[in-house]
Amino acid sequence: MTQRWRARWLTVLLLASGTVSADGLEARAVIKAIDRAVLSGELAARVASLPLRPGDAFQKGDLLVELDCRLYKAQEAKVAAEIKAARSKRDNARQLKALNSIGELDVALAQSELEQALAEGRIAHLNTQRCRIHAPWNGRVVNLLVNAQENIRVQQELIEIVDDGQLEAEVVVPSAWLAWLEPGQALSFMADDVERQVDAHITAISPAIDAVSQTVLLRAELPTHSGLIPGMSATARFEAPNQL
Repeated sequence: MTQRWRARWLTVLLLASGTVSADGLEARAVIKAIDRAVLSGELAARVASLPLRPGDAFQKGDLLVELDCRLYKAQEAKVAAEIKAARSKRDNARQLKALNSIGELDVALAQSELEQALAEGRIAHLNTQRCRIHAPWNGRVVNLLVNAQENIRVQQELIEIVDDGQLEAEVVVPSAWLAWLEPGQALSFMADDVERQVDAHITAISPAIDAVSQTVLLRAELPTHSGLIPGMSATARFEAPNQL
């Protein structure tokens, strides 16, 4: 196939799912957040406090949800007393063993009881830590899925959060574009909802082609605080190769 026919065939494939304009090549894109999560409760408890509302910003480590954990704190205190008693029993067993008043088995059993109590103490402490859910990164609240004073079950969804400062775009392009696309390549986005152009670059290209549509997915990293919002649709514009 000559270079001229190759270029013509490539153009036909481009027009099948992408577009060629005077400014270059265009394809549709969706703006997504790199970090977005729905946080669930790990305990069955009552929601004591929801400090933030939808749209509120937070910093990493800020309190997002607080559960009423008086029961779990009481359990932790109970286990702490059991640990103290088991340690005293173990120490007494060692002293009696030194006096040959008891055997090695009695000391081993006392040590085992202490280790079991210590394990239960770690579980109780972990449960009290789960009473307060903190932000894993900077971001904003998308939605509250429960209300304060409601009782929740284990693994119930509580709050949806998003880091709207770190965004990326997913772009579907014709697989024929793989002849000239590569990671690091520059492109720009024009959002449908706001008149704003944002420059970006390709960070990754899917290693698989959709067999039906003959398209491929690529990801592009957007600059920090680009002014775009997750969920927006946009037009991605690439500089057209010279042969087109």
